[in-house]
Amino acid sequence: MNKHVIIVHYHELSLKGKNRNWFEKTLLKNIKRHLYNLPFTNISRLSGRMIIEEIDSSLLDQYINIMSNVIGIRNFILAAETPLDLEQIKNKALEASHSYDKKNSFRISSRRQNKNFKFTTRQINQIVGQHIVDQKGLKVNLDNPDLDILIEIVNDKAFIGTKKIRAFGGLPVGTGESALSLISSGIDSPVASFNIIKRGVSLDYIHFHSAPATSRQSIYNVESILKQLCRYQMNCTLYLFPLLDIQNIIMDQIDSKYWVVLFRRAMIKIANKVAKEYRYKVLISGENIGQVASQTLSNIATIDDASSIPIIRPLAGHNKEEIVDQAEIIDTYQISIEPYQDCCSYFVPPNPETKSNLDRIQRLEKKFNLDEMINDYRNKIEVKEFSYYEK
Repeated sequence: MNKHVIIVHYHELSLKGKNRNWFEKTLLKNIKRHLYNLPFTNISRLSGRMIIEEIDSSLLDQYINIMSNVIGIRNFILAAETPLDLEQIKNKALEASHSYDKKNSFRISSRRQNKNFKFTTRQINQIVGQHIVDQKGLKVNLDNPDLDILIEIVNDKAFIGTKKIRAFGGLPVGTGESALSLISSGIDSPVASFNIIKRGVSLDYIHFHSAPATSRQSIYNVESILKQLCRYQMNCTLYLFPLLDIQNIIMDQIDSKYWVVLFRRAMIKIANKVAKEYRYKVLISGENIGQVASQTLSNIATIDDASSIPIIRPLAGHNKEEIVDQAEIIDTYQISIEPYQDCCSYFVPPNPETKSNLDRIQRLEKKFNLDEMINDYRNKIEVKEFSYYEK
């Protein structure tokens, strides 16, 4: 009976020195959590890789869909396990080629962790390759083969597969402390959040809305986005804050060109309150330089002044095309382009300030007493939980 396994490879974890064991244990735990609904008997750590043992080969597509989303994995191979015997390796490799006809080309790509095995990788490639040529008549193509038969020699076992699936890499979620992301239902902030998740950070989110002046569609879109991001980070918390009262006072008392900067500073101050209460280390923002009026360097500096903790902007130097490409890869793009009314864009004046002066902005805030207005944020905030396990 064939034993099927998944061989997991990672990259950055192998560079972690004394902390490597903890990073690997966290990745192993995360893999188990992702595979909670699929069969396997054990996950073992072997020489810079992990082996997910005795999977159900009839469910390969489900394993691929789930494992592709585990942050920290560079790639993985669906493989059959065999004893460390060259004849059995040859036969198993031949089995792997059965779905390919004589017109196809192939190569053997072997890796040998066990240097005590008497055959070198080159010898394995040549012997197993010749066996397939003799039995199947396939052509060898070392540069661009139709079929790449992968052989890994690890300890006293050999693993043979034909599919190496790329994943996102990065660091396992849970190894990088926690942060609070300012999330909208647009394209940028979900991509910014994903890039921080890839660095092992556990993210929670805060969304500002202007209901009932605007529809609640942005809230529904954000909820859909977070369900998607939970495929990568397992679970998260969303804080919903109604910004309309603050916006109305600003729009009633302040020149319209300063509205957007003042809206943003109000959001940052409220996010700081939440971050302090729940011990988030930094804020995450989807801003990128020059995309809209509030994202000039002068305005970013003015907005940063409202925060007592660092604000990280992973997309600061990205262009829109790059951001859209990544949004499509992580499956948030189609949600983000659904119609919605954003709490800032809905109230954008015709000529917003692009080079704000910090002293002037601070004086304006004193005029309508912003700090006092946000002190009762707890009474206004709504909290929702999201989980990968929800169906």
